[in-house]
Amino acid sequence: MITNYYFTVPELAGSWLLTLLIQFPLILLLTFNDDAVLLPLERAVHIIEALFVLFEVVCGYFAIRTMVNYQVTKFHLRQFTDLEQLPGEEVHWHDGYDSYHQNLLT
Repeated sequence: MITNYYFTVPELAGSWLLTLLIQFPLILLLTFNDDAVLLPLERAVHIIEALFVLFEVVCGYFAIRTMVNYQVTKFHLRQFTDLEQLPGEEVHWHDGYDSYHQNLLT
């Protein structure tokens, strides 16, 4: 599966920030506010939702970190392949290894 990570990083980061800054504090307020009159079922649902939102925040952080590290690595590797590319040749990262070994055999 080939996806364009360049456009998904800002969208995922924006969603993560909205979850962290708006949704997580509000669900904590609903869960631990003693002045609100809540039924026991409501409190149980809020606790479960707070756990899901916490899980989303943690998983979102690691997903964003992984995607950003991938983009940084791809950027640095692209700089090295641009230095090795000769004028007039078109080199793709996925077939560079195969074409190198084919040139050695001929």
